[in-house]
Amino acid sequence: MASTLVGIVDAEPIDQVADELYALPPAEFVAARDAHARLAADRGDKALAKRISALRKPTASAWALNLLAREAPADLAAAVALGDELRTAQEELRGGELRALGARRRAVLGALVRRVEELADAAGRPLGPDAVQQVRATLASALADAVLAARIRAGRLVRPAEQSGFGPLAEGAVPTRDDLAPRREQRRERELVQARDDITAAREDIRRADATVAEAERVLGEREERSAALRAELRQAQKAEQEAATAAERARRRADTAREKLARAETRIARLRDG
Repeated sequence: MASTLVGIVDAEPIDQVADELYALPPAEFVAARDAHARLAADRGDKALAKRISALRKPTASAWALNLLAREAPADLAAAVALGDELRTAQEELRGGELRALGARRRAVLGALVRRVEELADAAGRPLGPDAVQQVRATLASALADAVLAARIRAGRLVRPAEQSGFGPLAEGAVPTRDDLAPRREQRRERELVQARDDITAAREDIRRADATVAEAERVLGEREERSAALRAELRQAQKAEQEAATAAERARRRADTAREKLARAETRIARLRDG
């Protein structure tokens, strides 16, 4: 199948093979990988055969995430963009925006997990509860980890985040296109270690912020219900007040009419006595 992955151009045979293999269900991965490795060896490209043989079979949850990257790249890109907003808001300590983004994060994460389940069902390989939980944990981590998000979008994930333990990129991804030199790889490892430390602290901050938001939303809901009840009582009181005012006006008119009648009667009586 043609790759639809973000930012990938099939420039090398290993990339073409990897894209094909990681689009397959896990049950078909090993046989297809070995067939490609044999073909490369038969053609005399032992280096390529070795690189193909090194490709690791994905777990069910990793396969489902790779399927998401291929079949719903726009949904995944939107979630990654939200993760970028969250990290920026956290770094700049924008509390009000963090609360709004936190609510969006929960909604987007839930929708994305459901999308993965739908894609797996459509592919004829429904995910079990454990795999669904691994998908959720990995996507939640990706919203805080730009490196992990990029790995998911590449569509070649081997293990979910909770299994790989946020290990180095080389542990959970296929070989890179340019075979990074050792120094570059070491520098990347150091950067990843620092990024993971920052992510741990950010996750804790987000956890506390989410808890605060949840409590605030609960209190707000109670206050809104109370406010609605008070508004209803006020409407009833205003209606009763209007009805009382109308009744009072009618009574005043009847009293005025009675006084006029009394005055006329008294005048008539006085005339009769005088006559």
